Amino acid sequence: MPVAGYEAASIYGYSTARVKAMESKMIRKETMQNIINAKDVPTMLAILAQTDYKKNLEEFGGVNLKSDLIDFALSKNLGENVDKLITVSPIVNKSLMRSIAGKWDLYNIKLAIDAKEKGAPFSEISKYVINYGLYDSVALKELMNEPNIESMMNRIMINSPYKPILAAALENYRKDKIAANIGVTIDKLYYNQLGSIIIRLLDMHHESAQIIKMDIDMRNLITLIRAKKYNIKFLEIAGNLINNGSLKQESLRELYENSKDIESMIKEIKVFDLSFELAQYRSETRKELLGFEIGMKNAIMNKSIKLLKHSVLSIGTLIAYAYLKEIEVFTLRIIIKGKTYGLPREEITKMMVWKAE
Repeated sequence: MPVAGYEAASIYGYSTARVKAMESKMIRKETMQNIINAKDVPTMLAILAQTDYKKNLEEFGGVNLKSDLIDFALSKNLGENVDKLITVSPIVNKSLMRSIAGKWDLYNIKLAIDAKEKGAPFSEISKYVINYGLYDSVALKELMNEPNIESMMNRIMINSPYKPILAAALENYRKDKIAANIGVTIDKLYYNQLGSIIIRLLDMHHESAQIIKMDIDMRNLITLIRAKKYNIKFLEIAGNLINNGSLKQESLRELYENSKDIESMIKEIKVFDLSFELAQYRSETRKELLGFEIGMKNAIMNKSIKLLKHSVLSIGTLIAYAYLKEIEVFTLRIIIKGKTYGLPREEITKMMVWKAE
């Protein structure tokens, strides 16, 4: 049941104050726009150096750091803030918040598995590692010394809270030897595992549960959109779909099979308004799918912003911040990569998520 009054204040008073302080350091829309309007990467970094990222940028060379080191600074900042978020979470909610933050642990594991499959050294993925939890840079560098994927996963599973998920992913890998399917299995089982969290949140704080459901819906819809592009049969992707979203598998099947192409399918999606992204897609010659993912991330961001503004003395503040911070780093990566590769401002603007008022 939701808590209120003195009980809510005693549980969430400290954590809410800390998270609100963390949220106040996030990048505002006008600053994000200034970053995107900057003439070059050094100018972008100079603007970023006036924000909460200053300390992390200075660790890797300040405003003069090389473009290939920027990702280190962004990853470091995200890792630090995730760690703070878990630290300030109320004792009664720490296990729940660790479960939600588990996606960053598993993200790091998937990075290492992908690198091992490609025969790439740790140095190639180090800048993308989120330095948080059990599988930070130090741990992953050591794990990647293992001779192959199986031995690496067996070592990861030792005393791991994710052992059931990783064991199932390893079993599937032994059948087909396709490393990419390890990540698919990990994602599916992780989000399926969040089902119990969603049930608890529906009782504690309904809006928080809805954000996680939106996240699951987005991942399932991305799977459908990509499959539709290559005319893959629904039965071939059904096993990759995640439970516990607002769209059940039967609804996803009907959406997929009753649509002749991507455009007709997007028009029938009701859980997200993708009309703007669909119009952009229709006007493009390259027909990029990234816009749809960005549109859905933007919807999750808007929901999180509203939750942070209106959720007082509840777990909603913590969950909303977790999603907002992740999206902030995602957006900065897009903008900086776009500027590094010489994309025009209009192209970068179309790809950025930070559009909330």
